[in-house]
Amino acid sequence: MQTAQLTGQDIINMAKHAVLSLDKREAECAARKALEAGLDPVMFIEKGFVAGMKEIGDMFEEDKITLTQIFAASKIMDAGMNILKPWMDSPEHKFCLFGNIAMNV
Repeated sequence: MQTAQLTGQDIINMAKHAVLSLDKREAECAARKALEAGLDPVMFIEKGFVAGMKEIGDMFEEDKITLTQIFAASKIMDAGMNILKPWMDSPEHKFCLFGNIAMNV
């Protein structure tokens, strides 16, 4: 039996969900799948990890989560970013990394 192929949007949703659910393995898996699928890393980061962090921030403003959970979510995002950084740092790709900010130059 074949498993369904994940779309780019599925992978982006996986990254966002990983941040929201504080799931390090899911964040790392989403980052690997994004690279395998050839997704633009900047778009993937913005629509996946950053969108998840924005939602976390919104929940904090609504007093639905604690500051500790924001820090935990940022660690999850870092785990996914650590998968992407070696690829983005390689000489054949023209990306500039500023902390967790990436630009395609």
